[in-house]
Amino acid sequence: MIIFGLGNPGSTYSSTRHNAGYRVIARCARHFKKRFRKKSQYQVATIKIFSKEIFLVKPLCWMNRSGIAIKRYMEETYDNFMIIIDDVNLPLGRMRLRNQGSHGGHNGLRSIIEEMGTSAFPRLRIGIGHQGDDLADYVLSRFTRSEKKVFDQVIEKAVEGLIILFTKGIQKAQNFVNSVDLGEK
Repeated sequence: MIIFGLGNPGSTYSSTRHNAGYRVIARCARHFKKRFRKKSQYQVATIKIFSKEIFLVKPLCWMNRSGIAIKRYMEETYDNFMIIIDDVNLPLGRMRLRNQGSHGGHNGLRSIIEEMGTSAFPRLRIGIGHQGDDLADYVLSRFTRSEKKVFDQVIEKAVEGLIILFTKGIQKAQNFVNSVDLGEK
């Protein structure tokens, strides 16, 4: 299985809301004590669970061009894949794991669906909420200190959900992930 964590490359964007996908797979790799290797257009870490290889992949392209990079990677591997992205339609502290669905206005997902010709792939959406009018400025902004505490907890729960996915299947992972609510009460 291949897990693509979406984000924008470079240190300028590393701590932004839009890089939730990068952050989840980076934390997952650390959990398994694995490092990313840089390939020409990707960073890849490989973990093994029950002798099954799982590739954690960061496409090194702009978010809205993710579909091109993912299609190119998939042409070489022909494996099942899953996408991890940020989602402004979910409040901070929530996640949603689905087997398939629409792009929901997310340009990265839109690009993948257009390039792959299907929306039938699992996706883990990490809630970042939305405030203000300018969506681009918002997703490219950094979390406040209190938001970062919640976001870091969500990342830990996302990794826990991925481990459940790898060991017990998507249904149990959905039950766990979709029940997480760490938002401010």
